[in-house]
Amino acid sequence: MNGARGFARTLGKRFMPRLLPSLLLATLALAACSIAEKAPDANAERDPAAAAALADPIMVDPDLASQNRGNSALSGGGPAQGDLPFFVRTPEEVDAAHAAAQTLLGSAPGAAPAPASTSAKSRLVGALTMPAIAAASGIAAQACADKLGFTLGWAARLPAALPVYPRGHAIVAAGSDAPGCKVRAVRFVTPVSVGDAADFYYASAARGNLPVQRRKEGDDDVVAGAQGGSGFAAYIRQRSDGLTEVDLITSGF
Repeated sequence: MNGARGFARTLGKRFMPRLLPSLLLATLALAACSIAEKAPDANAERDPAAAAALADPIMVDPDLASQNRGNSALSGGGPAQGDLPFFVRTPEEVDAAHAAAQTLLGSAPGAAPAPASTSAKSRLVGALTMPAIAAASGIAAQACADKLGFTLGWAARLPAALPVYPRGHAIVAAGSDAPGCKVRAVRFVTPVSVGDAADFYYASAARGNLPVQRRKEGDDDVVAGAQGGSGFAAYIRQRSDGLTEVDLITSGF
């Protein structure tokens, strides 16, 4: 018995120094696991503002907007814009848009008069961004166009007499409320025809007691008017996919 105890003490003296580091590491590892299991959920204590910022849509460079009119329904146009829903020109969509426009106006819009003037080239040719379009249209001064900020929210802040055509899909919108530079510039698509859109904006402007005229500039059908320090223009064209595209610019309203 004494011999066995002596043998055990001998083994302890020989091997314990070697085992102690391993035992210590195992103990620390178990402690770390215990701490990790008790760690609070990081999402539970995340700052709500930070969480909202991380969840926001990725911004798109507004300078790249409108570079390809043929596919502009898929173009980016500044900040906070998600993917556009699939949008096609069907009889049902056209009828629904007509009905909504009639409801908004209070009656069916009459036919706008024929263009009072015609030019071979639209003044918007070569204008690739909404600030450039706003300035090229002559509705906004260049200094004001340079102040435009991008968010689709501007499409909802157009003058009451000059809204996006009912059931239209905004592609890109820019605007400013800077002193002396109250400008809106919105591009949208609608399933109604170019003539229908021109009729709507002519009737809507007249209903709002705004001076209005219709003209033709290259491929663009234009409904525009100015009064005092305010002005507007709707540049309307048909795209290859059958949808109608409108660049709507207002200033001073």
